[in-house]
Amino acid sequence: MITDEIRTIAERIQKIVNPQKIYLFGSFARDEEKDDSDYDFYLVMSDSVTDRLSVSQEAYRSLRGLKRRSVDIVVGSVSGFEERKTRKTLENIVDREGVVLYEK
Repeated sequence: MITDEIRTIAERIQKIVNPQKIYLFGSFARDEEKDDSDYDFYLVMSDSVTDRLSVSQEAYRSLRGLKRRSVDIVVGSVSGFEERKTRKTLENIVDREGVVLYEK
């Protein structure tokens, strides 16, 4: 279920790291969340962004004081996502089951 908190998190991430696309995946995307479920986000960044660790750190910092649940953020590139989504990878799961929260 897409909650107001999920939308707020996606908006905050979008404003700070400027991804090409933000996916919600995992239990919330499948409407199978439980009380202890976390939020799982996959950020698809432009291929020109080479320091994905810094992007991840900026995204986590942008959420300080905002979230009530644990958040996991995975950062990938457009070309990497496109290449891996056809194989048995996380990108394949995100592509099939994920919910697009933001797209340029």
